[in-house]
Amino acid sequence: MVNIIKAEHQKAKRTMRKKFIWGFPLLTFVMAFIFTLGMTNAYAESVWNWWYTLLLPGMIALFCYLSVAQEKKIKYYHLMTIPTDRRKLLLGKIIYIGYMILFSNVIVFAGATLGGFLLTTHVPVGGALIAVLFLTVSELWEIPVALFLSERFGMIVNLFVCLFITVSGVVISQTRIWYVLVSAIPMRIMCPLLHVLPNGLAAEAGNPLLDTGVIVPGMCLSIIWFVFVTVLFLKWFERREVK
Repeated sequence: MVNIIKAEHQKAKRTMRKKFIWGFPLLTFVMAFIFTLGMTNAYAESVWNWWYTLLLPGMIALFCYLSVAQEKKIKYYHLMTIPTDRRKLLLGKIIYIGYMILFSNVIVFAGATLGGFLLTTHVPVGGALIAVLFLTVSELWEIPVALFLSERFGMIVNLFVCLFITVSGVVISQTRIWYVLVSAIPMRIMCPLLHVLPNGLAAEAGNPLLDTGVIVPGMCLSIIWFVFVTVLFLKWFERREVK
């Protein structure tokens, strides 16, 4: 598996999607700075809000599409010629993209923390550090979904569906049924960690969205969803190749 992940890294070198890892966080920093210019206790809050409600899901969708496009260009040469289980090769691709999400989250954490230190913020550093890992795990479900949509329907459908799911998650995450929609889960568990609401406002003390009791069940649901959609995607791809 390590060699498969290394191979994915080599394939991504000098490609546009490799630049996404730092390019999307940089775009987030610029947007947050522009929209909070002259405000106090707002920069880090804005960075995290733009990141997990829009730019991170968008980055994952585009990263997966370009990964599929590269494979299609060479007609899945590696999957067809390497004497390794194809499901294992695809699983390595999913894990590699998961690592890329983690690296981007680390960059966002560093930029938001530094910016918050310079411009003042209510975002707790400890909570933000934990959010790096939890946000990564809770967004893993999107990788197999975006890979499937990219392979089956192309870029436009992939981006549209991911955008629709993300926007729906913003709305549902602020309700009592946040757990029924997988995209609402990361947005809900970020609230008690970052003290930032899905609408970008700082959460005041006593706000029910600050309840830390949602974190453990939210993470468990995220892992279950990830395993479920990954198994479905791998089985679908295997049947597709047989045909």
